[in-house]
Amino acid sequence: MESIGSRLRSARESKGISLEQAQKDTRISSRILSALESDKISQIVSGPIYVKSFIKKYANYLGLDGNEMAESFSGHKPEFREQISVLANDASGGSAGGFPFKKIIIAAVAVVVLIAGVKLVSFGISKTAAFFKSRPKAEKKAEPVKAKPAPKPAVKAVKEPAAAQIPKGEKLVLSVRSKADAYLKVRSDGMVIFDGTLKKGSEERWEAKNSFEISTSKAEALSIGLNGADIGALGKGAVKGLKLPK
Repeated sequence: MESIGSRLRSARESKGISLEQAQKDTRISSRILSALESDKISQIVSGPIYVKSFIKKYANYLGLDGNEMAESFSGHKPEFREQISVLANDASGGSAGGFPFKKIIIAAVAVVVLIAGVKLVSFGISKTAAFFKSRPKAEKKAEPVKAKPAPKPAVKAVKEPAAAQIPKGEKLVLSVRSKADAYLKVRSDGMVIFDGTLKKGSEERWEAKNSFEISTSKAEALSIGLNGADIGALGKGAVKGLKLPK
């Protein structure tokens, strides 16, 4: 009997569609599409719910019966070593259109070094102050009046979503509507379930057991909902790794 992957690949090739074109049309990363066609999707995506959703969407796009093919899927759960490998590849930016993780890591290291330097300088200042306090006090000299420093401009913070009361045992349901084209990456319980451009006017919906993590290039373009509660936009500009836990 022909496998699901073989049927998907045959249908795509018979229509003369490339993987790149299929990725643009379905907004499913080419890495996942390739895994579907080679019957290795269980090594990349854990959880039959997400695998079936990818099969259904891709099969319908190719003119096949998405419901029938999704129901016929019975994949195995990937071994722990496979999951670690997949996550490592994903973190290194292996998939097209991914976040520049190397740059983020370099920036994070720079911040840590800066904080360490500030603490070292503060430690030196405190020791110097303690030394001078221990010396005999000299006559106080009149000190010139120092001008007050100008107030620092307020920094806009990313909007944190309001807490929602989710009953115990109930899944988290995330809905995203796009007002304009915007890059979006969504993780469900730590696993990437969407990585691409969300077109203007599009609306997507996902489920998770414990939490979602959202990264986007244009937060003001997205309207977020969680279990029916409208959260609205998450701020302005780029948002990286914003978590939505229970």
